[in-house]
Amino acid sequence: MNHRQIIAQAWEFTQNNKKMIYWYAFFPSLLTTLAGVIYLMYQYFAFRSSPLFENWSQSFTMVALRTVVDVVSQNISSTIPLLVIAVVIIILYLIIPSLCDGAIIQLIARKKNGQDVRTRHGIRYGMMSFLPLFEYSWVIRTFSLVSLLGNASFIMRNLGMTAFWIAFPVFVIIAIVGIIMTVLFTYAEYFIVIDDSKVLESIAKSSKLVVEHLEETLLLSILMLIISVRILIQLLFVLLIPFAIIGSIYLFASSIPWIGFLVGFLLGSGLLYLASYLSATIHVFAATVWTFSFLHLTSEPVVSAREKI
Repeated sequence: MNHRQIIAQAWEFTQNNKKMIYWYAFFPSLLTTLAGVIYLMYQYFAFRSSPLFENWSQSFTMVALRTVVDVVSQNISSTIPLLVIAVVIIILYLIIPSLCDGAIIQLIARKKNGQDVRTRHGIRYGMMSFLPLFEYSWVIRTFSLVSLLGNASFIMRNLGMTAFWIAFPVFVIIAIVGIIMTVLFTYAEYFIVIDDSKVLESIAKSSKLVVEHLEETLLLSILMLIISVRILIQLLFVLLIPFAIIGSIYLFASSIPWIGFLVGFLLGSGLLYLASYLSATIHVFAATVWTFSFLHLTSEPVVSAREKI
């Protein structure tokens, strides 16, 4: 397998199918970036309220929940639409990424094989593989980096640094196991979407395919670097967005407050759009490389030890 050729073809394919980026990758990236901003702000205030720093009389979670309940109870008529919007956004955050991933993989595979498909057909393909992809997404979240860091920060805030250092070797072992499982599950999504396999069956097939083609999979580690760059870029913008908004508000708070809110909103919106677009582009590119690799590896005949050449 010519890895450089696959990567070059994948990049060319991504550039020639920008509709796919806007239709199926941009909105999920927007949702995940917003979720990252909210999660980061929650972690900031949670650490600030913990005994490690200011040691509030109540945790930030309790303060936030009590504030929300008070505001909703005092302004029921005006807050109900906001609550409905919030619930809709949460539902979309849970559903849209799996739906769009199925559409992206199907469109890439079908276009690679020369089938006459249009971008809008991805909606149908995404719906066909939504349920198993949704189930698989919850499986991989259990050992993801975000989940691991969230559990570590929870122990750090609530049980103290001593408990964290005691549990640190456990976190290291979980991280190593998570990396190994991530490598073994490399092709699971593609078995689910392209071959219509069940989740556990796809995981088993992916592990077998990775072991059979371990060298080829590891040589595509450049994709891991690309995904890492994507995460770092998204994390950078996740850090910049709240700081840009808060900094602008503080900058103009003493003179003209509304200008601070306006500048903060414009900066935050611009950074959010740029982060989402970059993340969406890299996501489609990475999916294209892995899809091309999957189609190539699964089309190769498996030679038995008894077979004579």
